[in-house]
Amino acid sequence: MLRVPALLPPIATLACLAAAPPAAAGDRYYHMGYEVIQVIDGDTDAIVADIPIRGATREADLTADRKHLYVATSRHLVHKVDLAQNRVVSTVDLSGDGWDRLMFGFALAGDGRTAYGALMSRRADKGEAVVGKPVVAQFELDTGKIVRSIEVPWGVAHLVSVRGGAQIYAFGQDLYKIDTTGPALTIAETVPMFDKGMNLLPFWDYAFDNGGVASINYYTAKYMGLLLVDQRTGAIDDVVLKGDPAMAYSVVLAPDRKNAYAVMDDLTVIDLQKKTYAASVPVAEGTCYGRTDLGRFDGSARPGRERAPVDRAVDLIPYRVGADRPSLSA
Repeated sequence: MLRVPALLPPIATLACLAAAPPAAAGDRYYHMGYEVIQVIDGDTDAIVADIPIRGATREADLTADRKHLYVATSRHLVHKVDLAQNRVVSTVDLSGDGWDRLMFGFALAGDGRTAYGALMSRRADKGEAVVGKPVVAQFELDTGKIVRSIEVPWGVAHLVSVRGGAQIYAFGQDLYKIDTTGPALTIAETVPMFDKGMNLLPFWDYAFDNGGVASINYYTAKYMGLLLVDQRTGAIDDVVLKGDPAMAYSVVLAPDRKNAYAVMDDLTVIDLQKKTYAASVPVAEGTCYGRTDLGRFDGSARPGRERAPVDRAVDLIPYRVGADRPSLSA
């Protein structure tokens, strides 16, 4: 069950997330930093393990059995983290064949052996820089080898797997629904967004720990909205919020789906039923990229508990083994 989270010290520019602990002993927080993942005990806020990792952490996704976390770092490395052993067990590099590749979106495929990435590429040719076309590519998790790809417009920066991996939603200036079921990847549908004045800000979205719902905030000249993507069905709920827009890097849903919580320089409660902003408080520590465990809305620690001594935290999402998750279709 996702707990409605408390604000942690947000300072750096790196993402962090939570995934399944090896045993049902409460919550664990997997806290992404630069060349380290810090494992935090959700009951005591104590750091119980440091997992060394190469590079600056970015996107991540959790395996279906919740035993491994795949973490992308430095825009081209993908690490497999064993959550029972708290260590990186393998790493692949997406650069190769003379190309430097940069990944700006990541999602595991349903087969357990491959993943998808939104890639840009470049190489040197006789002293000149050659820039490759942007693609969404499927690659092997064990080797990093690209098995197939499809060209997409510039600007794709976020991927969401839906319907068991039958489609990949690629979010950029528009939404491109990519069909993965045939021998070749194809764009089955393009959903216009840019012409509607919608600008997405999908910084940190961990649908696997948000009840299988990708929560992506966007902005127009007049308002902030939320695109809630049900991974099971592929349905998208466009929530247009009333009132002056709150700036946020990320949004997470409460388990009952009555509220959502957005954070940047302020922590904002969103009433999803009324589609309004219910309350807002400043983040004392500065800009925050994500949030977790709202013990008190005034930002103070819960009674008898100190804040975790985390020096690289920006985004934490709790996960409890075997608990119910919120769902758009509930």
